Amino acid sequence: MANSMHRAILAAAALTAVSGFTPVLAAEVRQADAVVELFTSQGCSSCPAADNLLSRIGAEGKVLTLAWHVDYWDYLGWKDTFALHANTDRQKGYAVSFGERQIYTPQAVINGRMHVVGSREEAVRNALNEFSGNANGLTVPIEAVEQENALKIKVPVTPDAKGSTLWMIYFNEGAEVDVARGENSGHKLKYTHMVRAVEMIGMVKDGEIRTEFMINDLARRGYDSCALVLQKTTPAGTPGPIIGAAFVSKLKG
Repeated sequence: MANSMHRAILAAAALTAVSGFTPVLAAEVRQADAVVELFTSQGCSSCPAADNLLSRIGAEGKVLTLAWHVDYWDYLGWKDTFALHANTDRQKGYAVSFGERQIYTPQAVINGRMHVVGSREEAVRNALNEFSGNANGLTVPIEAVEQENALKIKVPVTPDAKGSTLWMIYFNEGAEVDVARGENSGHKLKYTHMVRAVEMIGMVKDGEIRTEFMINDLARRGYDSCALVLQKTTPAGTPGPIIGAAFVSKLKG
C-alpha cells in the first residue's frame, strides 16, 4: 500500500512538471457590507496609522478594504513601491465628485459617497455605521459563486443598478516594506490590500450582467485576490457611489 501511494504521488508530480498541468484552486467568494478605499503613500508620515486602521477593518472580514497607493509623494526621495499614477487619477476624480479642490493623504473614501481623514478611526467607523442598511449602503447584490473552477458572476437589473459599471480590482493581500528615504525613512511598514490593476467588466443597462472567468486564468495574473465593485459614474465622468461589492480571495491557492 505504501509503495502504491508513493508511486501515485510521483506520477502526479511528473504530470505537473511535464504536461504543465495546473491544479484547481479553491478561491473564496464573499459579499461585502461596505467599501473603504484608502489613498495612501509610503512617503507620507501621517499614513502608517491609516494603513494600520485599514488592515484592522479588513481583518474583521465584512468590509472590502482597498489601498490605492498614490505617486505624488515620490518627489521626497522615496518611490512608493505600490504606487500607480492611475491611483492618483482616481483620487483626483473623487475630488471632483466631492467638490474638493485639493487631494491629500491619508484619505478614506467610504462607499464612494464621502471622505474622511483615513487615520481617524471614529470618523471612518461612524461613516460605515451611517451607511449600513440604508440607501447609501451596498444596495445591489453581486452574485459571485465558484463552480467547476469558474467564477460565475451575475449582477441584476434594479433601479439602483441601472447605469452602473462593474469593475474587477486586483490586489495583493499584504507586504512589508523597508522605507529607506523620505518622511518614513528607516521604518519597516506593513501594508494590506494594495491595488495593482483594474479592469472594466461591463455596464448594467437593460439587461443583467452575466459573465464568468476561470479561476486559474485569474490566478495567472499574479495577484492574490480581486474584488468586484459596482459603481456609478457622476455626470462629470468621475467615480460616484459604490452600490455593490464582493471579495474573491486566495486566487493563488
